[in-house]
Amino acid sequence: MATSARELQEQLDEQQDTIDQARETLEDAYTPEATRVELVAAVSDAIDILSGEDTEDTEEGDDEEE
Repeated sequence: MATSARELQEQLDEQQDTIDQARETLEDAYTPEATRVELVAAVSDAIDILSGEDTEDTEEGDDEEE
């Protein structure tokens, strides 16, 4: 099954949007006053974005350790 140039461009655009979203998440957190917890949360969110996972359900202080 051949993929058209248009389909390839759409895939590239989607991938670039995902990369841009992850980069924006990291850049927003990268400030001098950022805490370690905030930076770890941003890295985790960026990984989720790049993995295609929904980050809206992720909140600081998840209850996973309970």
